[in-house]
Amino acid sequence: MSRSLPLETNMKWGLVFGAVLAFSGAAHADSIPRYDPPGYCSKVSEVSGGSRTIYNGCLSMEQEAYNTLKSSWSQIAESAKRYCDEVARSSDSSYSILKGCIDMEAKASSSEPEFRY
Repeated sequence: MSRSLPLETNMKWGLVFGAVLAFSGAAHADSIPRYDPPGYCSKVSEVSGGSRTIYNGCLSMEQEAYNTLKSSWSQIAESAKRYCDEVARSSDSSYSILKGCIDMEAKASSSEPEFRY
């Protein structure tokens, strides 16, 4: 005969589990996203007939963008991280695109245009 836990106990465990998931998500948001640069660069290279020159250049650009982002990730605004990660993921997950987006967001945040009539 199986005994089920009271509803109140199940709800408590659900809240504990949800809190653990939320905390692990918050901790993960603080680390740079994990993309697949070799996969991305293979797709870029395929557009040009599978050029190794294009692939190697792409991989170098991805590495440079990743290294730059990694060293400054903690200083980037959370809203820019979230938005630009979405942009990068919609473009086959590129660190170069992520960095370009973050650079543009930082520039836009530092200067607001004035509208004139």
